[in-house]
Amino acid sequence: YKKESDNLNLKIYVNRIKSQKEIKYLGIKFDSKLNFNTLVDEFKERCNTRLNLNKILSNKKWGLNQKTLGNLYKSLVGSILDFSFPCLNSFSENNIKKLQAIQNAAVRSILRLKYDTPSNIMHQEAFNKLKLLTVSNRLFELSERYVGTGLSHSIPLVVRLVEEYKEGFESRYIEYPTQLCNCYLTISSFFPET
Repeated sequence: YKKESDNLNLKIYVNRIKSQKEIKYLGIKFDSKLNFNTLVDEFKERCNTRLNLNKILSNKKWGLNQKTLGNLYKSLVGSILDFSFPCLNSFSENNIKKLQAIQNAAVRSILRLKYDTPSNIMHQEAFNKLKLLTVSNRLFELSERYVGTGLSHSIPLVVRLVEEYKEGFESRYIEYPTQLCNCYLTISSFFPET
């Protein structure tokens, strides 16, 4: 209950741990509900300021080609999302859409697409011309790479995580697979012994 959770009296040795609505750890802002809404709002603000630079440089007067502008986007904006990809797996679909909207704005300015260009065509063009995946596909790729590297180097925490997930995965029917579930299915095909 909310009243009780606000009045928890947790201590480490004799020091009381203060209850906080948000805390920043390694550059990632965690909120009390772990829905990451404040983090997404912070991402949007940071990305939009960097996106403005990309929009200015995509003007024909600068003469930059699409590949250069795409790399600029990846380094300025994509790096923000890549840094926090473990949290992004916990984002709601609505929050993922908010981040995808930022990428869509960048792709429109880089490729000089009209605002009413259908998103499936825009995503295909972004991949073909800029090698830019959608936010959810990029999430999957990073998760797959992280778990694959952890398994190939036999990192105990990753191996245990995959084993426990495999046990849970095989013991129940999963109606809505998560990113880790999809990642496990892909990784397990490369490492059948795990």
